[in-house]
Amino acid sequence: MDAQVTERAVERGMPRMARIALTLLIAALGGYIGIRLKIPAGALVGAMLAVAVSNLGFGFSGEIPTNFRTIAQIVVGGILGLSITRQTVSELRTIALPVAVLVFSMIGLSLVAGFILAKVTGWDMATAFFSSSPGGMTEMTLASMSFGADTPKVALLQLVRMISVISLMPLILKWMLRK
Repeated sequence: MDAQVTERAVERGMPRMARIALTLLIAALGGYIGIRLKIPAGALVGAMLAVAVSNLGFGFSGEIPTNFRTIAQIVVGGILGLSITRQTVSELRTIALPVAVLVFSMIGLSLVAGFILAKVTGWDMATAFFSSSPGGMTEMTLASMSFGADTPKVALLQLVRMISVISLMPLILKWMLRK
């Protein structure tokens, strides 16, 4: 997309529906590229980066209505709900103790990390806690909106965490499991 064309459209007062449509088109294109490049969470990361680049690099002032966030939360909730089956619930019974230990230790570590992050950076607690929580990037970012957190910060830290874990964990495990 030509930067001058985009800037002229914004300067001329591009209609709201056109800004929404263009934002969604840019996001869809970025998501498609992210998937094609096999980036982890490629649809989300690609869409986020494409809209951010158009926002920062081309001066495009995009828009996505607030009620779209609610729709996104409903869709993610439905996807997560579909992953819960009778089989997963029955398997959960057999591993209840390890699950409890994992859940409580992860929550505890996240709370400590979030508290430290808030104190060091001066960020509000919601932003710090959601940024340091080990959930999915999409889920944590969407959930943080409900608490008034600074969602761009949450998304960025979740992205960095995800890329770091995906990149470093295989190397760490390979080193730890070497014979």
